[in-house]
Amino acid sequence: MKTHRKLTIITLLLSALLVTSACSKTDSAATGTASTGGKDTKEVATVSEVRYPLSLTFASLDPHLVPTGGVANIDRHIYEQLVAFNTKYEAIPVLAESVDISNDGKTYTFPLRKGVKFHNGKEMKAEDVVASLNRWKEITARAKTSIGASNFEAKDEYTVVLNLSQPSNDIPSQLASYLQFAAIMPKEVIAGADAKGVKEFIGTGPYKFVEYKQDQYVHVAKFDDYKSVDKPADGVTGKKEAFIKDIYFDLVPDTSTMFSSFLAGNYNFADITVDNLNQVKSLPDVEVQKVLSSDYNVVFNKKAPITSNLKFREAIAAALDVEKILVGSTSDPNLIQLNPSLINKDSTDWYSEAGKEKYNQKNPEKAKQLLKEAGYNGEELKLLTTRDSGGVFYNPTVLVKDQLEKIGVKSKFEVYDFTTMISKRSDPSTWDIYVGSFALQSSPSQLLYLGKTYGWPEDEKLQNLVKATTTALTKEDKRKAADALQAYEYEYLAAIKIGDFATYKAVRKNVTGYNYFEGPILWNTKVLK
Repeated sequence: MKTHRKLTIITLLLSALLVTSACSKTDSAATGTASTGGKDTKEVATVSEVRYPLSLTFASLDPHLVPTGGVANIDRHIYEQLVAFNTKYEAIPVLAESVDISNDGKTYTFPLRKGVKFHNGKEMKAEDVVASLNRWKEITARAKTSIGASNFEAKDEYTVVLNLSQPSNDIPSQLASYLQFAAIMPKEVIAGADAKGVKEFIGTGPYKFVEYKQDQYVHVAKFDDYKSVDKPADGVTGKKEAFIKDIYFDLVPDTSTMFSSFLAGNYNFADITVDNLNQVKSLPDVEVQKVLSSDYNVVFNKKAPITSNLKFREAIAAALDVEKILVGSTSDPNLIQLNPSLINKDSTDWYSEAGKEKYNQKNPEKAKQLLKEAGYNGEELKLLTTRDSGGVFYNPTVLVKDQLEKIGVKSKFEVYDFTTMISKRSDPSTWDIYVGSFALQSSPSQLLYLGKTYGWPEDEKLQNLVKATTTALTKEDKRKAADALQAYEYEYLAAIKIGDFATYKAVRKNVTGYNYFEGPILWNTKVLK
């Protein structure tokens, strides 16, 4: 008989920061404890409708299909996973009762919660989980790295099993990630999906999908039959209560428009630029939070004629002054963090300083010599970017372009709206360099730019080293695997790490019970009238 142990993946420690959204209608409220504002609130008038602005455009709400965390800001209210991250980046059961792992790390067993309803009234069972996760792992390159050819299987109506050909330590992290996250849907919805995605948006979350008004808003409404776990709320885990009846996620790609609407009182939440910071701090009814959220990386297209040349990539790595790029992109030194590691410093299992001597070289003379060795003849590079999302992509791309020009590399912008940029990014004929904002990840195997389909780093040694990080089971083996992978990545240069950065968020003080963790979480939230 096999013995089992419980696995909890503990990595990057971030604090859940408190933010929220806007309001219009009035309702009577039950007792609640304020997360924003910090005081207990009893029998007060609250709003039943909230409008929440997102600097976002997208092609699909299909959580399996979209390789960006932005859509998860909406989808996490509609869908749930077997496990999800708490604020310590531990993978905690949500739709699963537990995660049981065999001693050899090859067999994962997921007993399911019973009585959980989909938004169409159907009870969630193993057949739905199996259909959802087998589709997810075929679409998601990061999951394929860990799972390989194995499939999820139904042991019985309420038990799902995954049998792997070799040990893997990061299955819970992959299932908990919100990038192309492993949402559970009815098997009939999965069966009806095509290349453009699912036709219906049906999950088990506290809110159900109502309407998507193209490029304007997504409307979700309270799901009256939602079955919550009875544990303290933490990150995207624990107790979830839908106090707000209707949420409209307004799609506002222009941050200046969002900020103007926030000042006018249309929203209780907004992203704040450095230029607007002092103005917001002067408002007595508003709190400002700083959220460490992402890192910048320069990603190379390894199928393009110029950037497939390793000497050319080495030249760019030698030239870049990453601190200038970070400061210039944010205009606030308090928002940046120099970090040579592929993973955040708080991740004790995976943080590495291997190869750090090649980080932030800012050596233009070395770069020029490497360009000669690369045989560079003045060809013009295509820099893929967008002006959407408040300049998060465009601003660092401008600064990278400026530094490239100083060593004699010619380049031009290929500027699109956000959705088109994401589409173009999957076409190797349309770009050479992409400067991206990437959500902080809990393990190396989740880094998109190391996956074969993202910039196409098809180097066999690199992929084997990524795989080795997923099969290391002890802390010592994880450390060795992380160091080996990072040392080689600084040689291969699938991407160049620029650094970590934070953003400012504003939330009005009449909001209670609301947390921001890798995006807005509107369940458990009340907006006081």
